[in-house]
Amino acid sequence: MVQKYELKGHKAPVTCLAHSSIVPQHKNSLKSGNSAHDKKSSTNSSTPSPCCLLSGSEDGSIRLWDLRSNPSRASLCILSPKRQEVTSVAFHPIMFSDLIEPSNVGASRGDYRYPFTIFCSVGSSVYGYDLRNATSPIIRDFDFQVTTLEGGEEINQIQFMTHQATKRIYMASADDDGRSRVTDQILNRKISTSSQASNKILLQHDTSGSGLVTSLAFRPKAKNVDLATGGTDCTICLWDVHRPKRPSSTLTIQRDDEEDGMNQICNPPFVNSLAWSPSGRLLSTGLGDGTAVVMEVDGRKLVEKCRLRGGHDAAVASVLFPQFGGVNSKHIVAEDRLMVTGGNDGSIFLWDLGKNLAYQGVDPSTMFVDCMSSSNSGNIENDSVEVDDGMKALSLSTTNSHDPTILFGVQHGKKPNFIESSRASNVAFPSSLFVADTSNDITVYTFPRI
Repeated sequence: MVQKYELKGHKAPVTCLAHSSIVPQHKNSLKSGNSAHDKKSSTNSSTPSPCCLLSGSEDGSIRLWDLRSNPSRASLCILSPKRQEVTSVAFHPIMFSDLIEPSNVGASRGDYRYPFTIFCSVGSSVYGYDLRNATSPIIRDFDFQVTTLEGGEEINQIQFMTHQATKRIYMASADDDGRSRVTDQILNRKISTSSQASNKILLQHDTSGSGLVTSLAFRPKAKNVDLATGGTDCTICLWDVHRPKRPSSTLTIQRDDEEDGMNQICNPPFVNSLAWSPSGRLLSTGLGDGTAVVMEVDGRKLVEKCRLRGGHDAAVASVLFPQFGGVNSKHIVAEDRLMVTGGNDGSIFLWDLGKNLAYQGVDPSTMFVDCMSSSNSGNIENDSVEVDDGMKALSLSTTNSHDPTILFGVQHGKKPNFIESSRASNVAFPSSLFVADTSNDITVYTFPRI
């Protein structure tokens, strides 16, 4: 059975989400500290933990949801500058202060304040909020501004990466001016210095000047600092951010000749969303023509491996690898095979990419019990919704397929703006999808695990 919940509080459609369990973490960041600061921090109710959700909305607010204690209402409400629409939100990666010199206050590497810091993009600016400074449930003032990511038009997405080899943290933005900006310098104050300019890397995605960068994604487990960008020029670029003059690889998505219908004729394959598999070997993208493309990195080259058809009747707005395989060790290798797509037709599909693409993965359908039954039980009072007609008549595949196939689908009913996931190991809402759509609410689907 699939459980469905709703998180209510925003006054306008939710545009973006971030879950703290998906935050990049240093491999030693889960160890417990014994310092007085650590003990004090552990009692701070505003501390983002692996059970927190961050949401941004057209109403000009960011809300922090503590999913463990009282998920029926947000714990904090953060008002964006001038109450402008929030286009992207992010938790800062969790690092430890002993990775750098303690006197290096304000550095982007290992600064202990950052586990308490969240970021949002509003217009062409990126703002940071230190949640330890909160004196009330409503926060009205930002703590600092990341000017290294400014200089363009409206920012569509921000994302962090922790590079394990150098212990550096990178932040990138996708911009309407056809560029992506990357920095490893984030200051903890409102007024920045001119020295920040030397820490900004500019990636020119669209050379024609007419395309927008709609999405970006840092590649996990990469030796270099690799970043994928995609936009309205129907092109995906793979970058080594330390060699910014030109992309390592460029792949132009062609119109789909195998799919007939008005959707393919009227809607070019604009890149709406990008997501890497947990291994960093596969890159998926959701396209404006209703299909999704899965690519593989061969050396430094992006190679198209397959195109997922037959699921959506409208543009694919969101793609992700949900990483549901964390509870049982035998399922961890299945995470490259399990992919989610959300379409403007209101449907959400869970795909098994098959042995040919994720050749080391086990069948991801072994993660789940029967998803065709429904339940109205839940721990959010009056917010549990029975899932009956919402589940499409697609049963779990019982064969370990070599080719991509749909495991099952959810008829969500509304166009998704953003889809985020939680890990199987989370205490609250494990193995769940969080869906922001054209309504004011966030819908949570929790999938039954074996």
